[in-house]
Amino acid sequence: EQDDFINDVYDSLQKQKIEIELLHSESAPGQIEIVLPYQNNVMKIADHIVLARETIKVCAKKHNLHAIFLPKVFDSQAGNGMHVHLSLTSCDESASRNLFFDSDSNDDDKLLSDEGEAFLEGILRHLKALLSLTMPTVNSYRRVGPGCWTGHSVCWMVEEKESPLRVCLDLESGEATNVEFKLIDSTCNIYLALAGILFAGLDGLHQHMKLRSPEISGDDSDRLPQSIEESLQCLSDDTLLCSLLGKSLTKSYIAVKKAESNYSASRSLSDEVDDAMKR
Repeated sequence: EQDDFINDVYDSLQKQKIEIELLHSESAPGQIEIVLPYQNNVMKIADHIVLARETIKVCAKKHNLHAIFLPKVFDSQAGNGMHVHLSLTSCDESASRNLFFDSDSNDDDKLLSDEGEAFLEGILRHLKALLSLTMPTVNSYRRVGPGCWTGHSVCWMVEEKESPLRVCLDLESGEATNVEFKLIDSTCNIYLALAGILFAGLDGLHQHMKLRSPEISGDDSDRLPQSIEESLQCLSDDTLLCSLLGKSLTKSYIAVKKAESNYSASRSLSDEVDDAMKR
């Protein structure tokens, strides 16, 4: 039955010209992973994410199944993220090149280019506030923590699944090619989430930020928000991201998310799953 459903999802997405790089079962009961391929049009990938999600829901109903996208469904099983891979390339289409890696550097120990380091540091500087956009629900914070392959501190590492920002290397050349942002799930508004992540990275580039070391200091400065309420406070304090959203949207967004949080505060994981099944 699951194979028929997966085949239906694949065929339905192909008809909409939504390419699929990978579609397979994952570790948790009934869990399926779908990977959309790289493309340089951010709005198009955001559209495809929304369309793919709605298509999956429709196909599930056809097979008498429920497709739910909660970050956490089973308390003792892997959760559902929506990891995003980001790369930096030159704008010269005739000779496009990877800007994460500095091929002209004489420093063999320097993994990332200055641009790549600045981009990462920009995201890290704003990471606490970004969570209000990328993990905007009470359920979102049930998925993250030590041992959950999501990261739980403000840090970056190379090919480390426990880091919120994972620098990925090419298997053949060993060059840094992209960074995986893990602290994001399907309860977010993907347009706001991607805008926030990219805006933060560009802030790093504009200010020529120096990348911190990958080691975690262990003090409170590295501690990520433990709830949507904490991340919303970080958003309120983040001048850059508030300027991105604008005064009106910032005020409305925070008010709506606080109301949702107040409603969900007394609800159990089972209640959240029941609600999702009814939608």
